[in-house]
Amino acid sequence: MTHTASELNIDTQTSPKHHPEDKRYQVLKLVLIISTALSLLIGGAALFNIKAMPKYTSLNKVGKEILEAVIDMQLEEQNYLIYNEEASLHKAEDKINKIKKVLYSYEKSTSNKNGEKLLNLTEWDEAINLYDRLLDQFNLYHDAIEKHIIELRTLEKSILAVIYSKMNPERGIIALQEVRIHEKGYFLYRHYPKQLQGHNFQDKRKEAVSNLLMWAQHDQRIDELMKKDDKLFKTILNCYKNQDNIFPLIKKESKKIRSLAGKLIEEGNTGLSLIYHRCAFLSMILVLMWLTVATGIIFTRFR
Repeated sequence: MTHTASELNIDTQTSPKHHPEDKRYQVLKLVLIISTALSLLIGGAALFNIKAMPKYTSLNKVGKEILEAVIDMQLEEQNYLIYNEEASLHKAEDKINKIKKVLYSYEKSTSNKNGEKLLNLTEWDEAINLYDRLLDQFNLYHDAIEKHIIELRTLEKSILAVIYSKMNPERGIIALQEVRIHEKGYFLYRHYPKQLQGHNFQDKRKEAVSNLLMWAQHDQRIDELMKKDDKLFKTILNCYKNQDNIFPLIKKESKKIRSLAGKLIEEGNTGLSLIYHRCAFLSMILVLMWLTVATGIIFTRFR
């Protein structure tokens, strides 16, 4: 006895079969989702690094501003040695004030919400404050020299008055001029080694003073005036020596400030370089990842 399919209660519809391509598309879809998520993570990491760039660019900018001011300051220091102009000291003072302004402005702008300072100014304060004090001291000696030179010129008028009151004043005038020439020579060339000076200006001055006193034939007035002149010369000489002792210290502190400015620039450049290499690395990963995904899509599509 035969039975129909309906009688045997058998479903004549065949169960659905999964095509292999459907499985590949599902895998590809999953890969795309994962790649998109990774892209967002990589993009976020890159954005985080890029947001740190202003910190390092401003650090670089501040370092360059300070470095430029320090170079100008050092030029003014050299100008003073060459030309002995008070204006050079004032310009150097302006430059150190500019450095203070730039530095503390940067410190204020980079303080976080809790008031914590992101820049340590201890080394800067030590170098700048010491430079300031040394420059003030140096300036005081400059003012003292200017004052004593005015006194010397006033005294010179009194000496000339006595010389003109004597017979044959020409020799006395020449002797006094020689005194002044050798004084000026010493002041101008005191930094040079003696072998480059040609002769010892102090010894030549003593010789010129002896010639003047010899010409004056022991005139008490000339003797007294030249003693005062000699005292003023030694006072000026002492001021110059004190300046000469201070100047290397000024140069040392300006070099220290310049070195600190160089460190700021180096720190800024290092930070920017690190950000660049990180972003380049992340970009390379992103490109390689999407190239791999694109290759998979092409392979799946045209297989």
